[in-house]
Formats: sequence, C-alpha cells, structure tokens
Amino acid sequence: MHLGFSLTPFGHHPSAWRDAGRPEHLGFEALLSEVAKAEEAGFDFVLLSDRLGARPVDDLSPIATPFEPTTLVAALATKARRIGFLAAAATSQHEPYNLARRFASLDQISSGRTGWVAIPASGQFERDQEYLGLVSALWDSWEDDAFIYDKTEGRFFEPDKMHVLNHRGAHFTVRGPLNVNRSPQGKPIIAQLMSGESKALAAQRAEVVLLQDRTPESANETAADFVRLLEAAGRRRQDVRILANIVPIIAETSEAAQAASDALRFGEADRASQPLSASRLVGTPADIADSLQRRFGLGHVDGFTILPPTVAIGDLFLTEVVPELRRLGLIKANTGRTLRDRLGLVRPAHPTAMLEHAS
Repeated sequence: MHLGFSLTPFGHHPSAWRDAGRPEHLGFEALLSEVAKAEEAGFDFVLLSDRLGARPVDDLSPIATPFEPTTLVAALATKARRIGFLAAAATSQHEPYNLARRFASLDQISSGRTGWVAIPASGQFERDQEYLGLVSALWDSWEDDAFIYDKTEGRFFEPDKMHVLNHRGAHFTVRGPLNVNRSPQGKPIIAQLMSGESKALAAQRAEVVLLQDRTPESANETAADFVRLLEAAGRRRQDVRILANIVPIIAETSEAAQAASDALRFGEADRASQPLSASRLVGTPADIADSLQRRFGLGHVDGFTILPPTVAIGDLFLTEVVPELRRLGLIKANTGRTLRDRLGLVRPAHPTAMLEHAS
C-alpha cells in the first residue's frame, strides 16, 4: 500500500485554525515537523496542492501552505532525506521551459524524489497535451552519461549526448536543451488529480493519479474507468499508481469519532474553498485501518493520500493508524532512494537508449 500525506499548516478543514492555530504553524519549521513525522511513519510522498493553481484574491488560505510549492520542496528535501514530494503547478501559469527546468532542478536537489502535479487549463486539451509532451521531452535533453568532466581533454560533456529539442508546435516553440543534468530517477514523476476534464490527458501522461471521489464506490468506478482509458491509450496498468484521497476522522471510540465528524462537517462554502475532494472515513484507529484494508483489497487503488482535517487528527493517523496498518502487513519497510523506487515505478530509459536497443 502506498501512502501520501497532504501538507497544510492547520489541516484541511477551513475552520481548523480557529481551534489550534498559532502564527508559528505558518512557518517552515512547523511544516518540516509534519513532513518529518510522515517520513518516519513510512509515507511515500508529501503532496503540496497549492490551491490547484487558483490565485488568491484577497485572502491567505488557512488550507494552502503559505509558500510557493517548488521553493518549499527545495528546502524540505534538504532536511527530509527519504520521503518524496509532489508539488502542483498549473500549465496556464508557467512557461514550459522554465517549469521543466524548475522540476529538473528539484530532482537534482532531492536526489530524485520529486514529481509535478500537472494542473491543466480548462478546455485546452490540445495545448496541455503539447505542454506535457514538451516538458517530458525537455527532461531528456541529456543522456545519463553525457557529463564526463574530462579535465585532460578539456571536455565537460559529450556533445553527441546532448539533445536539442527544436520543438515547433501549434502552441509552443522551444529550442532547448535544459541546462540541468538528467534526473537521478530518469525524469520527475508526472501526477494528476482526477477530474472529468483531465482523464484523457492523465491516461496519456500521468504516472500517479489521485482520485477525488467522495465515496468508496465512486472511487472504484472512477479507477475502473481510468484503467480502460489507460489501456486505450496503449499504456499498462502497472506503469501507473492510482491513489484515493481520504479524510480520516479518528477518536478512541466510535461514538467520539462520529461526534468529531459531526463537528467537522463541510458546508457548501467550505467545499467551495477546498482545493481537494476526498471520501471520509470515521472511526477508531483500528476501524480506519480495517476500512483502508478492505478498499485496498478490492484492487482498484494502489493506496491513499491522507488529507487530515486538523493537525491533531493527522498526528493520530501517523501514531495510531499507521501501526495498525503495519500490523495488517499493509506498510512494509521501503528502502527506495528515489520516488519512483518508493512507488515501484520503472525508471524511464532515455529515448536514445531505447532506439539503440531496438536496433
């Protein structure tokens, strides 16, 4: 079972800051503390959704982290040495070359532990299709062994192993190459949040898909539908990890958990302010673990992204539910060095290597 942890200063409930919020929760050290706990618990990655690209108008959201996601990842990755990071960035807000360079740089800083949550532009499928293909191609600007640092001959790199893209498409013209070495994991991972408009694009490019359904039944249907799209696009199910978003409500007794759930209900205004959607699980730590085991056992999903409604409930999941998951054999020691390793995804070979192998 793969697990992700969605990072927020106070929790995913918009009113969580009223009960336990302090200014220091908005600081780097508080966020690093949450990441360190998730790393120690054996989580595979931290998610930074950044309002899914929606720009703030006149507020500082208590849900979103108060940092630009890729800048925050660069800092966190130098402190948390094992866990991976998925950071959101919208295709409508970033020039492709600069975005490709930024995530390639993050992958060097983190030793191959990052991924891009691609937020597509509404109603611009062909543009986004070109955008994602272009970014992926820029990440292949250099072969793995291009940089030789031959001091005797004065050769910094092998010119034949540098690939100038010279892309001229309907929406973008980019020469390339990137001035960043090839990633330790081949390429940063491309992830997407599942929505109606993004399904076709995710079937073509996404390696991690996050389901936002509000019921387990709906999540199963969405996963099955996506697998059909994946196969129609000529891709294999084993090359993608599908995770369902979960909001856990945890207490020592079922009655206390239900009372906490009632107190943390979402009104329509709350839902409108939420960047992410998820299904809710309510119960004791053992109840939550059993529910996750049942859902995982159906085979539709490869794991879950946890969206704690409050920091306190997030801590309960890490300290009380995770041991139950370990007891059930669902979380095992993961020594993977890159995010691809942790998720069991194959490191992509450079296109030149694949051509040589084919010939």
